[in-house]
Amino acid sequence: MHKFWLSLLALPLLLVACSRIDLAYRNLDWLIPWKLDDYLALDEQQREWLKPRLQEHLNWHCSVELPRYLLWLRDTQALLNDPAPARLNAQLNEFDLALQRIAVQITPNATELLSGLEPNQVTQLFAALDEQNAELQKTFLTPTLPEQIELRIARMNERLEPWLGELNAQQLSSVEAWAEEIGAQNTVWLENRAAWQQALREALENRHADDFSPRMQALLQERERFYTQAYRARYASNREAMVQLFADLLSQAERDQLERANNRLEELHDDLAAQQCNVTSESVASAR
Repeated sequence: MHKFWLSLLALPLLLVACSRIDLAYRNLDWLIPWKLDDYLALDEQQREWLKPRLQEHLNWHCSVELPRYLLWLRDTQALLNDPAPARLNAQLNEFDLALQRIAVQITPNATELLSGLEPNQVTQLFAALDEQNAELQKTFLTPTLPEQIELRIARMNERLEPWLGELNAQQLSSVEAWAEEIGAQNTVWLENRAAWQQALREALENRHADDFSPRMQALLQERERFYTQAYRARYASNREAMVQLFADLLSQAERDQLERANNRLEELHDDLAAQQCNVTSESVASAR
């Protein structure tokens, strides 16, 4: 649920592998309510309340965030030939800031919507989350640790293929080393997810209390406050390992791989640029 709210308006960045991101972005006004239906069924009054507020968020995102994304994509293209870990980490920080801005933007309306849920809707919400968690447990924790690592390697290779094509021997070795290094991260990740959801459950059980709004603000905007001890201990090292992996992959890339990645970034930039609102040059500059 936390990721749903944070991805409410960041869908373009989270769909970077999609070849028709322009189509996805144009239809966010119905894609978002459709995705929300995975968690709970809003009644007609709630849907009518959501419509104008969702449009306000989309207008804000189009005029303020899209120009930032375009600059971010150009900076990412420049990194392909100079993938220093510090520069890659700075790009990742920019992505984190984008998610944080979205969290701040949606918090008031998300809080109001959740505060008005009926008891059966809260029950439905957590039933959906429990079902999703069970599937994640089955997928990520049922395999033995060596199997989890092999599956992690396979998933990463699959995600990289559209960007780099077939990995060379050095790159495959780097992916394997990274997957081994983060070890039992699946367990740590799912336990951390469960901890955040438990905090949300406790907040919703008292959604008519005076402190509901600040509790939701913390849940949506200060997620590090709800990290488990194990997740907190691993967060920095896992992030560093991911940055180093991508620095290695790009440093080991062959010319045609870099051209492929650059072309996909260019296509993504063009798709998003076609969706820009009518913003002034001053607005684009200030988005920097």
